[in-house]
Amino acid sequence: MSDLKHLPLPYFLIDIEYNILAYSAASEDVFSVGKKFLELVDWESHKKIKTLFEHKESKAEGELIMKTKFSPYALFDISVNWHEDRGHVICIEKNHRLSELENIVEKHRVRLAETDLELLEKKEQVEKSLLEIKSLSCPFIKLTKTSALVPLFGNLDEKLIGQNEDRVLNQSQEGGYQEILFDLNGVGELTIEGVEAFISLVKELQVMGLQPSIIGVKPHHAFFLNHSTAVPDVPYLNSLSKAFKISH
Repeated sequence: MSDLKHLPLPYFLIDIEYNILAYSAASEDVFSVGKKFLELVDWESHKKIKTLFEHKESKAEGELIMKTKFSPYALFDISVNWHEDRGHVICIEKNHRLSELENIVEKHRVRLAETDLELLEKKEQVEKSLLEIKSLSCPFIKLTKTSALVPLFGNLDEKLIGQNEDRVLNQSQEGGYQEILFDLNGVGELTIEGVEAFISLVKELQVMGLQPSIIGVKPHHAFFLNHSTAVPDVPYLNSLSKAFKISH
């Protein structure tokens, strides 16, 4: 029985009269152990313990309010296994179990918060990369003192024009250019909103006194341009080399 002292949980060996025959060291850490197990149980739970322990030839589990060194009303999960009129009783305080569960939940909450932060950071990185891609999809290239090339790449949508519109207008004005060449050879799909935004940009350049031209219009580009609410009155050129010949 000496090995029972080393059990990691409060344990009691009792007889059918609830006399304590042996107990673990962990029991002394929690309870003020006396001679009777009933002394450790709140009087309101005495009836419950008798019901719980009445079948002396079977296992039983339940809850009891017990008196500990730290609280006169502590709720415990009780598990008892009877053998030869000896009851082996394990007591596990519910508060401890709840604390363990709370700790587990808190760890998960912290991890989820960290994961959300990581996802947010990755989302911001992706959004930043997309902005950079959109900028690279609409570079502003100086050709001569009076002309500049703006090749468009990818899908011509509202985001592509919206992100680069101010930069194109500012660089066109600050550089003292007279002609801005938009090259659509690298454009894949178009959206109605994207075409409307592009035409609006072209008209703003015209209002500023510049001459926009459009290069590399493909059949599906022409479909969107022709069905726009206002087709821009600008030169349409087949290639950049032809544009150079006209401008020179």
